[in-house]
Amino acid sequence: MAVAGRIRVLDGATVDKIAAGEVVERPSSVVKELVENSFDAGASSISVMVEDGGRAAVTVRDDGCGMSREDAQAAFLRHATSKIASLEDLSRLVTYGFRGEALSSIASVSRVTLRTREHGAAEGTEVVVEGGSPVSVSTVGVPNGTEISVRDLFYNVPARRKSMKGKKVEAAHCREVMVAYAIARAGLSFTFASDGETQMVHVPAEGMRGSLVAAFGAKAAENMLWGESSGDGIRVEAYLGRLEHTKSSPSDLRLFVNGRPVRGPRLLSAVVEAYGSRLMKDRYPIGVLRILVEPDEIDVNVHPSKREVRFGDESRVLDAVRACVGKALEEPDLTFQYDLTKFSESFEASPASLSPEVHSQVQRALAIEEPPSQGTAHPVIIPLAQIMSTYILAESAGNLLLIDQHAASERIVYERVLKSIQCGKEVSQTLLTPLVLHLTASEQRAVEENIDTLKQSGFEIEMFGKDAFALRSIPTVLGAAQGESAFRNILGDLSRSAPEKRVGLAGIWLVACHSAVRAGESLSEGQMRTLISELLATDNPYTCEHGRPTMISLSSADLEKLFKRRV
Repeated sequence: MAVAGRIRVLDGATVDKIAAGEVVERPSSVVKELVENSFDAGASSISVMVEDGGRAAVTVRDDGCGMSREDAQAAFLRHATSKIASLEDLSRLVTYGFRGEALSSIASVSRVTLRTREHGAAEGTEVVVEGGSPVSVSTVGVPNGTEISVRDLFYNVPARRKSMKGKKVEAAHCREVMVAYAIARAGLSFTFASDGETQMVHVPAEGMRGSLVAAFGAKAAENMLWGESSGDGIRVEAYLGRLEHTKSSPSDLRLFVNGRPVRGPRLLSAVVEAYGSRLMKDRYPIGVLRILVEPDEIDVNVHPSKREVRFGDESRVLDAVRACVGKALEEPDLTFQYDLTKFSESFEASPASLSPEVHSQVQRALAIEEPPSQGTAHPVIIPLAQIMSTYILAESAGNLLLIDQHAASERIVYERVLKSIQCGKEVSQTLLTPLVLHLTASEQRAVEENIDTLKQSGFEIEMFGKDAFALRSIPTVLGAAQGESAFRNILGDLSRSAPEKRVGLAGIWLVACHSAVRAGESLSEGQMRTLISELLATDNPYTCEHGRPTMISLSSADLEKLFKRRV
């Protein structure tokens, strides 16, 4: 016999708590929703104060248009919004909010006090709501704009309240929201305070630079690379940290679409693709990518908290992103620069000094002749010495350089092979006598799985009998004596890498690595000069093909700090 009445309509309080679970994850979600409301109210100044990381209270104050008594009460109703009036409005949104869910969802799991006054009104309105139920509506004297105080978040949802992190963690998340919006709307004023301590102040006069300092620190923000691309209704603007500021996580690459902070794996991939071999594996740039498109070309109604968007023509947007990042990386000098001022702190000041005789001998030992121009647009680099049989100490335009001879040689070989492939030139040399190799099981598997990659890189190998292989050609950059050892080393590298992490240029990378000048290999002065000259002739002399730096630079100012000549 069938049982009736199993399906029921949920009551309003339960529906509100479910909606709150989608919109309000933690205190920073409250900050996000309320700040976006301030933007839509036309605010030019927004201040946020949190107590106990936002767990006790979040207060957002703005100087926006304010609300009438009727609107202040209606704002707490579900799906009550001033942003849209019909379905058609969703296709041309220029506001941050539009669903009319945020305030009602927040109020259903907290105690909310809203104070507001319209510009020109004689008095303001205060509305108090607890757990989604109205408590009071009264007339108050308040400044123009709106102030919303959210206290005891999740007080009526114990499981959610217990899941919140410590106050420092929650406060940091709240501050991150403010930093993101200071980037998105650099022309507005923002203040953020935690437990009475002001942690962030941004004024319009600081512009984007002030926002970048708040997000990444003064050192990284000081020399950010800038690029832009526009056309066909799409504009992309990028502020990217220099190569020495990359991170192991993409969390510090901030993405914005029409001023809205978003997450976008494909946008991130487009940025990484544009960097190419300038980035080390599993490293990501820091910075800001801002995309502007026509409102009807995106769908922001994809995620409950509007963190994701969908583009009408994503391929065009991704192409614009790659072009923008490519322009930012056209910076003439991407040499790695490090702040080594703390390095000198490990040394105690010594009263000893060089005698005049010893000083004269050192000067003569370091004296070098000015070499002829290296035929590039780069400043002349003068090799001074090889140290540890691995690094070249050099001088250029008043800067001290340390060059990694292996990384530099890798870049030279990599571009040489790559350009030969692109120009249709022969990249392999046929051996007069094929090398007959007996491969291990793992080496055989590596050959079978990567035969196309090996062929593209210049290796030609085929079965020779029952359990042997004949290596008939090797890359032109390898000597015949290197052929077998380099081939086996490359097979070992390929077998250790996961198939999904192998890319089309993997073989070229490995050939460059195994044919380059090695660390520990002694170089003459002439060899050092040749290596530097060939490096400067490459398209990207600043990193090897794996993204490691080929050289780092210390300016005279850096050296003065190291030796305490400048404090």
